[in-house]
Amino acid sequence: MIIKKIDFYLLKNFLKKLSTILLVFIIIFIAVDIIDNIDKFSAKNLTNEEIINWYFFTIPWFISLALPMSLLLSTISCFNQLQKNNELTALKASGLSVRRISCPILVLGIIFSFISFIFDNSVVSKNLEKRSQIEKKMKPKSFGNSTRKNNIYYHIDDSFLEIKKFNFRNNIGRNISIQTLTASDINQRIDAEKMIWNIDKKKWSLKNYTLTKWKKNKVKFTSSNDTLLTIKDITPSILQKDNINPDDMSYWELAAFIDKMKDKGLKFNRWTVNKHFKTAFACSSLIMVLFGIALSIQKPRSNFANSIGLSITVIFLYYILIKLGQTLGYNNIINPFLSVWMVNILFLILGVNLFIKART
Repeated sequence: MIIKKIDFYLLKNFLKKLSTILLVFIIIFIAVDIIDNIDKFSAKNLTNEEIINWYFFTIPWFISLALPMSLLLSTISCFNQLQKNNELTALKASGLSVRRISCPILVLGIIFSFISFIFDNSVVSKNLEKRSQIEKKMKPKSFGNSTRKNNIYYHIDDSFLEIKKFNFRNNIGRNISIQTLTASDINQRIDAEKMIWNIDKKKWSLKNYTLTKWKKNKVKFTSSNDTLLTIKDITPSILQKDNINPDDMSYWELAAFIDKMKDKGLKFNRWTVNKHFKTAFACSSLIMVLFGIALSIQKPRSNFANSIGLSITVIFLYYILIKLGQTLGYNNIINPFLSVWMVNILFLILGVNLFIKART
């Protein structure tokens, strides 16, 4: 019972420090972002509502970025306070080792890793997707019209769909081709000048439609000015969804996007790296807690300022290395999985080694 009370006391202090430090980081990030974007907001005549929405949709991303840093600083701050108040000495004198004292915070680090992964791939990705609508207004016109997309390809069972141009505003596609294959031979081809979504019937209306069939060395043509057609799994909402920037996709959306790229025979190395980054970065929560404990018990008498300086060095080193790994992965120099996970593996080995060798 006493040990449980000690665990509860440690977790309570830790979470208090975490919430305070996390809030400070978010305020700093918002302040820096305002300074960076205030001229763009003014130049693009964004309304007050749009600016408020921009930060409402951005804050979850700031939380995601700040969480590993906050966990590291909170861990060091928590142990530094225990040392300063001689509580750590008292706990050790009662027969508890530093490793046992650290257990609840380590468990919390594991829990935060899972929370971080779910939060990043649900809340953060959805909010960045919503923010992108405002972000498009801030881009120069030379970037193109975001309501259109060119050269869309889908592999649907035994068919290939090609849309040369699609307008998301009115749900009209132009220069449509649907090829149906048997083995490696085309047995049917549909060509249409336009495809327009019929909201009432939930089907595509093909304009200036031509159907070509090949059977027993014979070719048959059928033409129509207007015909309704259901294209499996293809709706305007699906096409709109696929217009999301892959950098803003969740882990599961990236996995589906990569499968689609494979079907098209296109390069998908960059997105594979980003998919593995989603899991690697989530684990940074545990790594930072482990490092925080290891650094605290390595030098228990070091002052708080030195501990903060050392922790900031660890944070920036981690971010630099994982971004370097991403770049190497993008350029296919390192395996996509190892490009982001090798940093985690390295930091885990160092953190565990420091933790085991520390005097407890």
